[in-house]
Amino acid sequence: MVVQEIRKLTGTEMASKESGRQQDYISFRDIWAFLQRHFLILALASAAGVALGALYIANTEPTYTSIARIVIDREQARIASQDASTGTIIIETAEIASEVEIVKSEAIARSVIKQLNLTEDPEIQTSSSWRSAVRGAVVTMLSVFDPATGEDAEAAGKPNEEEIMRRTMAGFLGRVSVRRVGQSYVLEIGYTSTDPVKAARAANAIANTYMQSSLDAKSQIIARGAQWIEDRLVEIGRQAQEAALSAEEYRNSNDIAQVGPSGLDQQQLAEISSQLLSAQAATAGEAARLATINRMLAGELPDSYVGEALSNTEINRLRADLGAARTRLEALQTRYGADSEPTLAAKSEIARLETQINTELVRIQGVYRSNLDTAQAREELLKEQLDAIKGSVTEKNLARVQLTELESRATTYRRMYESVLQQLITTLQKQSFPIGDARMVTAATPPLAKNWPKTTLIIPMALMLGFAGGLGLAGLRDVLDRRISSGERLSRELGLPTLGHVPFTRFQAPGAKGALRFVLDAPYSGFSEALRGVKSSIDAAFPSGGPIVVGLTSVGGGEGKSTIAANLGQLYANEGLRVVLVDANFKNPFLSIQAVNTGPKAGLSVYRGTVDADGATEEKHKGEKRAQLEEVPILPVLTVEQIRKAAHPGHRFGHLPALKKKLEELRQDYDVIIVDLSTFASSADTRAASAYLDGILLMLGNRRKMTVEWLASALATFGKSRVGILGVVFNKRKTRQWWRPIARNTLDTGGRHAV
Repeated sequence: MVVQEIRKLTGTEMASKESGRQQDYISFRDIWAFLQRHFLILALASAAGVALGALYIANTEPTYTSIARIVIDREQARIASQDASTGTIIIETAEIASEVEIVKSEAIARSVIKQLNLTEDPEIQTSSSWRSAVRGAVVTMLSVFDPATGEDAEAAGKPNEEEIMRRTMAGFLGRVSVRRVGQSYVLEIGYTSTDPVKAARAANAIANTYMQSSLDAKSQIIARGAQWIEDRLVEIGRQAQEAALSAEEYRNSNDIAQVGPSGLDQQQLAEISSQLLSAQAATAGEAARLATINRMLAGELPDSYVGEALSNTEINRLRADLGAARTRLEALQTRYGADSEPTLAAKSEIARLETQINTELVRIQGVYRSNLDTAQAREELLKEQLDAIKGSVTEKNLARVQLTELESRATTYRRMYESVLQQLITTLQKQSFPIGDARMVTAATPPLAKNWPKTTLIIPMALMLGFAGGLGLAGLRDVLDRRISSGERLSRELGLPTLGHVPFTRFQAPGAKGALRFVLDAPYSGFSEALRGVKSSIDAAFPSGGPIVVGLTSVGGGEGKSTIAANLGQLYANEGLRVVLVDANFKNPFLSIQAVNTGPKAGLSVYRGTVDADGATEEKHKGEKRAQLEEVPILPVLTVEQIRKAAHPGHRFGHLPALKKKLEELRQDYDVIIVDLSTFASSADTRAASAYLDGILLMLGNRRKMTVEWLASALATFGKSRVGILGVVFNKRKTRQWWRPIARNTLDTGGRHAV
């Protein structure tokens, strides 16, 4: 049981609850519930979208698009960039895009319009712009008020030939479509019209005009190129002739018989140059050997570095003797000492040998010096001979160089002349037989099917748009709708738990006879199952063993709280508990009237007093036979009249203390006391009597007509009273869904109820 202080929620608190709710995640169950809740709106919006789509299809004149295909073949015309490595023809994407724009150009459009006489075509002329429509409307209005002014305005607004052509061109280009097929060199040229034959004729005319214009442009380019090449050929021929004459005149003036220098002079010059190089190399070698032996004599290098010293037998013999003398000197020094006579004699021998080696090296130095002088003299002689030969051939060489340059220039001009002549011949051949860049692949034919409107596209799109609009309306309705649509909203925004949902039920017996005991007549119906769930929630809210006093109230009338109270009492009585119903609805005592008028037929009886030892009242003994026949427990009802009689006669509102006293007495004799209260929104008795109860149930039978704010305002009428609210029970809920038929259960009594 939730005991809380009922008060009216402020706007700030509602906003905080709303922001807290927006932080929750949306699950698939929420989406499915949203679709179920707004199924009618979604269905109507989708149907409206489909209807609008069908209306559009019915009122739209069908159009047909015919397509002609051409291919850009640059390899035939040889006007392309060529890959130097592979030699293949390369057509850039920008070039293809340029051709697409050329096909859609005004020049092509103007030519096709004149060819097909489209300025008189009503299909293009009637499709005027909004400016033309406004101008026509203004002219019509002026002609109504002033015919002369209207005629002047019509004459002034009458378009000339160029304006007609521009308008026709705008309408024509709006119907032309050109696109590249994938990454290929194929272009699709399409034309859209209400007449399929006209569409094919216009598409073919555009393709043929484009190919012809390309061919004409190429012919003009070739003609201009041929003229330029011809002028260039004349100029190059004159320059080639002048260069050849200059070369021949120079040859004759310098008496040069052949191109190039004389063979004899060249041979002599080559031989002297070769000998000079050999002499210079020999001089360098002798100078190097002389420098090396000079360093040896100066003591900078040992004598073993000179090749001549190594190959001289005398020096080798002296070195061997020198080595033996040094060995003997070391032995004598060891044996006799450094100043002994044998040691001194050995040292004198070593000095003599070194002097002889040095004398031999000086002799070799003289030989090297002599060889160097000879090499230098030979080198000087060769240089003089080379200079003499060079002086004799210098003049002829200069003349030959100048003649070679003149002949090379004449040869270059002659080759240029031949190349330009070949280009001129090729250009003249192309001019006589030009080849276009494009050719027709597939000619346009009248299409068999319309291009627009497409039913398979418009109907699904209209359905989707209608469904999207329905979703928008449903979402807007959810945002603006503050009705209590579910217990989740009630729990989230007002903190009231939901104990159950009692389905809408059609009772078998007329009036209240079957309604007040239906829970026992149809124990497995949805109505009974829902009330059993409510009973379980009530039992869980109270400790076992003690009496409980539960009140049932609602915001407004006609929400079924009295029926729920009677059936709830039947459930408790069916379990063997001592149950009593208290009718505290002083404005509309429904249970009291039923207990007095209907009696045991509805399972009710007027409360007659306290229970006896076996739990049976006096009224129960009197109706025992009837109860056994009907197999229905009889619930005692403490009526409104009985409560009023127990009140103090001098008190106008003494029924409230009397009710409190009666409840205290009933707590001693009964296990469950169910109090049927008035609607609390308009009854102060209910708000006062709620303090006498252990808990109350709020019945919501018209939740579709009740908003959260209304319920919050109604609960705020309790003021600062602390009321034990067990929860909310949704009554008269329709569980039938669009996909589920109405369930029908056959009762033991032969009746039926619908859920």
